Amino acid sequence: MLGGAALWVASRVLVTTIALVSQWAATGSLLGGRPFADLLARWDSSHYAAIASDGYAAGSTDVAFFPGYPMAARAVAAVLRTVGVGADAVPTALVLVAALGGLVAAVLLWRLAEVTVGRRAAFVATLLFVVGPYAVFLHASYAESSFAAAAIGAWYLAVRDRWLAAGLVTAVAGTIRPNGLFLLAALLVLYVVRRRAAGRRVVAWPVLGLATGVLGFLGYMVSLWVLTGDPAAWNTAQREGWARSTSAPWTTFAATVQNVLHHPLLSARPQFLLDIVFAALLLAAVAYFAVRRRWAEATLLGLTAVSLMTSSTYVSLARNTLTLFPIWIALGAASQRHTVGRWVTTGVLVVGVVLLTANTHQFTLGEWAD
Repeated sequence: MLGGAALWVASRVLVTTIALVSQWAATGSLLGGRPFADLLARWDSSHYAAIASDGYAAGSTDVAFFPGYPMAARAVAAVLRTVGVGADAVPTALVLVAALGGLVAAVLLWRLAEVTVGRRAAFVATLLFVVGPYAVFLHASYAESSFAAAAIGAWYLAVRDRWLAAGLVTAVAGTIRPNGLFLLAALLVLYVVRRRAAGRRVVAWPVLGLATGVLGFLGYMVSLWVLTGDPAAWNTAQREGWARSTSAPWTTFAATVQNVLHHPLLSARPQFLLDIVFAALLLAAVAYFAVRRRWAEATLLGLTAVSLMTSSTYVSLARNTLTLFPIWIALGAASQRHTVGRWVTTGVLVVGVVLLTANTHQFTLGEWAD
């Protein structure tokens, strides 16, 4: 597990160095006149900062952002103020919570891979995770790292047949991102598969423990209903704030192609192209797990793909692959089995570092980074 922590630290150093160099090249200053806590705080970070500072304002579309990450930062900010950190408490707290999430996610991914596919594969899987194309979001003031930590932790508990603990950690994931619902569905499939393989009854008390995983997501949806009077408040915020709604998959694809060709922000066009490429890779990964009868992993990836490929566009699809940890574990395992697997993982590593550099550069300068 120390290996996972070491790889995360190396990733942090790499991403911070790229960000500082990018600012220096663009502005002549390593921080570009911004506090260090704001170095990787762009785009959605401002919404998380507003929630951490003031909660959810009445009528605000900020309710589109789940409360787990910003409210954890709010608690950390309160502690920071007691030790003398003043106006910068919230940005610093957002950085600290994201950093802790990334560190825990890397450590848990190493451990999960170690117990399922071996120590050497665990190194490769964790390396690919922390220097992957969108690994900047393990360090940015975003919720990805916190969600990854909870999701991987829940899966690790599940493979150890600790179903109540897995359910409770899944509930935490459900307060951080809506993907917690997909995680719960996948863990329910994993529960059935493992119980049947062990010759044990599926309908038993442990499933009730796992079912607690719905409480995080459901609790936020109910609270929004109570606060706004709208049972679909989260969907309403998505539609009004970001024009996101459910579409037919062919309509979503066509809209994404239009963004590749005509998006007014030039830096967004290559990102939408990457979203299309990653959509194809995600579907290939779903097929890979399905063919190998890895139904839990196929469920997690499949539900994520359906959700992202039936939105208004593929926006953020590529970034969402960061937290799909079964992909990294599968690649780690493949690297130990045969020569082709080693060549594939080497290619993924090289492309990942190149895209990580480009995405970190763009994100740091406030350009589009999915």
